[in-house]
Amino acid sequence: METDKHYFVEGLFIIGIAIAAAFFSVWLVSSGHRDDVIYRIHFAESVSGMALGDPVKFHGVDIGTVKTMTLDSADPRKVQVDVRLRKEAPVKTDTKASLKLKGITGVVYIELNGGAPNAESLIATTPEGQIPEIASEKSSLTTVMDQLPKVIEQFSAIEKQTKKVMSDVGEVTERVKGSPVMKIFPAKEKATSEPTEKAAIPPKEK
Repeated sequence: METDKHYFVEGLFIIGIAIAAAFFSVWLVSSGHRDDVIYRIHFAESVSGMALGDPVKFHGVDIGTVKTMTLDSADPRKVQVDVRLRKEAPVKTDTKASLKLKGITGVVYIELNGGAPNAESLIATTPEGQIPEIASEKSSLTTVMDQLPKVIEQFSAIEKQTKKVMSDVGEVTERVKGSPVMKIFPAKEKATSEPTEKAAIPPKEK
């Protein structure tokens, strides 16, 4: 019985330590984010390749992480992304958010740009109780993909025009070859070459 009681006390002690460690971890994380600010971004394009906790950069410098990603309830064509940024991050009213591709890995992250020195702070202009929203702009990759059909169409038109020009050139060449003027030139060349050839043959000795 004494042994069982000893094990029971040890078990309670271990469980108590585990619970205390869990509470300490939660407190540590929450205190670390105490000065962070939540911002909201709406993207009108796919955020495939981005995950929760991925970095948010400002001109290439890490300033926060992705907190949540959900479809916009008002417009399901858009994705609502909440990000957690450091309080001192210089997010202003003219700051823009866009998606960037990290190398060729397919990993996507959020890049913030802009923020003129004379622009107002986004937090200062946001009504109290509302989440400040950073405007988004299309990523360069999406812009290229949007323009791709037009580029292909232009190349196709150029190809057709080139084929037509080559066909016209071939037709003109054939017409020139078959013209009466071109038929005269070979006859003249033959007539002028015969005396020369005869003159080149030495006379036979008697």
